[in-house]
Amino acid sequence: MYCDAAQDTPKRRIKLRCGFPSIVVVSLLLLFQCGGSTANQLNFSTTECKLKEPIYGNTFDFSALHSDLAHVVTSAGNGDDKFEFNVCGNLTKTCNGESNVAACLRKQDKEYVLGRQHELHYSKGKMYFEYLSGAKCENGTAEKPNYQLHVILSCDYTLDASPLHITRYANDACSFYITYETPLACLPIPDAVQSNSCSVRDTKTDGTFDLLPLSDTNYRTSNRQGSVFLINVCKPVLYGENSMCPPGSSICLYSLQATNNSERFINYGTVQSHPVVENGQLLLRHESPTPCARNSSVNYTSVIYFSCDKTVMNAHPEFAGLGADECTYQFNFVTPLACNDLKPCTALTSTNELLDLSSLSSQPAHHLSKDGRNYTVAVCASAGNPCQENGGACYEQNSETISLGNVNSHLRFNQSGSLYLLYENGAKCPTGSGTTSLWSTKIEFVCANNATKDNGTAGGGNGNALQIIEDSNCQLLIQYQTPYACQEQIKCKTTIYVDHTTDGVGSSGDELIDLTPLISASDNYEARVDLPASMEHLVPKTTKFFLNVCRPLVPKYQLGCAGGSGACMAKVAASGAPEEEHSLGFPLVSLSRVNRTSAELLYVKGDPCPTDKKAELSTRILFNCNMRAGRGQPVLRSIEDCAYDFEWETNVFCPPHECTVSAETCDLVHDELGQRFNFKSAPFTKDGKIEVDYNNTKLSLDLCGQHRKAMTDYSQALVNIFFTHDAPNCGKEGTMNVQIRLICSNETQSSSTISSDQQCNLLYVQRTPSICQFLALSVPQQDAGGGSSSSSGSSSSSTSTTSTTTQASPAGKPTKAAAISPPGTSATSTTTTSAGPEPAAAPIGPTASVGTILAAILSVTFCVTCLGLFAFSPARRHRVRRLFRRSNSAVRYSRVQSNEEANLLLEPNGEFTESDDDMLL
Repeated sequence: MYCDAAQDTPKRRIKLRCGFPSIVVVSLLLLFQCGGSTANQLNFSTTECKLKEPIYGNTFDFSALHSDLAHVVTSAGNGDDKFEFNVCGNLTKTCNGESNVAACLRKQDKEYVLGRQHELHYSKGKMYFEYLSGAKCENGTAEKPNYQLHVILSCDYTLDASPLHITRYANDACSFYITYETPLACLPIPDAVQSNSCSVRDTKTDGTFDLLPLSDTNYRTSNRQGSVFLINVCKPVLYGENSMCPPGSSICLYSLQATNNSERFINYGTVQSHPVVENGQLLLRHESPTPCARNSSVNYTSVIYFSCDKTVMNAHPEFAGLGADECTYQFNFVTPLACNDLKPCTALTSTNELLDLSSLSSQPAHHLSKDGRNYTVAVCASAGNPCQENGGACYEQNSETISLGNVNSHLRFNQSGSLYLLYENGAKCPTGSGTTSLWSTKIEFVCANNATKDNGTAGGGNGNALQIIEDSNCQLLIQYQTPYACQEQIKCKTTIYVDHTTDGVGSSGDELIDLTPLISASDNYEARVDLPASMEHLVPKTTKFFLNVCRPLVPKYQLGCAGGSGACMAKVAASGAPEEEHSLGFPLVSLSRVNRTSAELLYVKGDPCPTDKKAELSTRILFNCNMRAGRGQPVLRSIEDCAYDFEWETNVFCPPHECTVSAETCDLVHDELGQRFNFKSAPFTKDGKIEVDYNNTKLSLDLCGQHRKAMTDYSQALVNIFFTHDAPNCGKEGTMNVQIRLICSNETQSSSTISSDQQCNLLYVQRTPSICQFLALSVPQQDAGGGSSSSSGSSSSSTSTTSTTTQASPAGKPTKAAAISPPGTSATSTTTTSAGPEPAAAPIGPTASVGTILAAILSVTFCVTCLGLFAFSPARRHRVRRLFRRSNSAVRYSRVQSNEEANLLLEPNGEFTESDDDMLL
């Protein structure tokens, strides 16, 4: 439909006869018609297997996903239900005796038709197949009476071994959702920036930085002006719902205010896969083809500065600030991948999981044969005789030894996240084109399964752990099976589409729910038991429950549950030793979302159930966002049908909250929690100021100044402070963007990194126990430490303190929190036995009087009466909800296509039902 005011339509002729009132009516009609046309551009469907993207004209063709047999995915959390489906065609075998079926569910020896054909849908960047005409479902509704399958097509530039993921569902569900990760759902990468690596060697330290593991997800960071930046590292932004960035863009601004689709996503930096180290600072510089609005003669430039912190488990970038030229954007990214002092033959994943293959370097060299050649290969060590002194691999042929690469111990990750070792600069190798290259050896490490380990092959006992895949194109490719290469089996993060209300900061799109900070590699969590009176008899007083998050239990305290269990129930003897242990399930199912403030983890296939030998014990952990809960503790709430249900309130995955900074009182104020933190009283400042060394001078940063932005980051247990500081001798512009990370820690330690470019950038890290109470956290027992990979100046001191508050920690043993330092305490070594007067963090407001309480009760009664009067009218209810919205929240959330807001401080319903389907599509 075309919107043209000159069209001679009946509506237009009515306007000519009826005068001004009709002009208004017709204008509104035309407005809705034009608006509807624009909306339809981003929402449409087709029966074909391809569609044309409406903004950039790219065609997504999914016909290559057609299988000669079927795509198969099993749901371990639902009794190993098996889903079989095809794309762009039907299955080759029958389902429940029917042919010409496109999707089938095999459940407990029964088969159910999920669809006989499918439609391809496009909705604001999200693409999915909807399978139609499924069999009738017993639990169907009037609107959805039949079984349905939705296959969501997710952009992933890598070819993963397991691209299919089933979304957790109820056992009586009628609708099912499978995510298919595929490059076919991505915009093409420009040829000029195609690359399968993203690393750089630091010539000063001889360390290698590999940033490719950061490319598996999009990152969102607010520009603190109502829009967000969408960022990917080393790859373009992954195309998806409200992530429709221009092709090839690695940094783009998602502007909610823009009405034109092509102007809503702006390229602020083209993908860059070649990081550099400048003056000891690791960075990625992205040039944009978009002319700068301030100066059209230059284009936008975005720079990401990477800094080292080994303790961060869920790294993400932060917008540091805009250059004085208003054409350069700066971002800070604190990540373990920026650390270059790792132990040889080890590697850190993007979630801070350490993979240690160093024990393989002490094993004898491996001898392999293929096509008449005898190969000698070692891992992270010299291969010895007959190889050269520094040779990692070689082969013998006709009494001649050929070097296949020099030894090194630098482990890398490929596109799919798998580990490999590359030996380079071997002997000369003739190529088919008549030129000469150099031999190299690539050893790909594959996780060995239990069967492999039990057979003793993982350690190289019979040589079967190593296998030559090919030795062509001047490269020897070896696959090495070993348990040391096994990473976490399940994902401890998930995304959910969030529809922000107009009074929030940012814009709608996928947001990350990440529980990786709760993963403990050193201890387990002990759950508290809080059962209804009717269930208390099921758990004897001597029974304890131990859990870990998204990983097996740590083998401590003589726990005898089956190896790999994620939860364990143990009767504890009088001596404290566990006995009569029962596995409550294994971590085989990835984290699933319930809503933005709730997520669920399921451990399945535990020991046989004592009351039903045909069933197995299982564990369900419901995580709820609560900013007041700190890291929280698991609580056993119910036991039903051999399933143990735990609830865990935590602030780990609560969204960032924007705080206020009062220049007059120098207070950092958290209005939701009713907390204040006074910078002048903080032990790490001098009257609210911080001194930083730079070029043999002292920079004095005033935390109490004007225009300070403060955001909590519960996932990393810190508060970020952003502002701009005048620095005449720094950079070409004489100004500095400042980001201060105030991290809850058991020690007081600071470090700083200053990057001098067109615009100076300062990242100041302050670890301190004094900020913990502000974040509703107890002081951790131990801090793994961290720091900057390159530091222009740093100072450190330690503080030993105590407190009377407690909070559960791993192993379930309460830890005493360090006391908040009293006003005027300096950052020097000190011991405190009490909290002292007026701590730096304290609740807001005086104690209420009796009269005030009575007045509050009467006011609430009056308000409830008024709400009752308004309850009969949807319009009135809507006005009441708007009246009681808290406008001081940084963001607000509501379910997709729903006005049901999710209060971050209220307990969510915790149950996922068929009515929640719209959240998934």
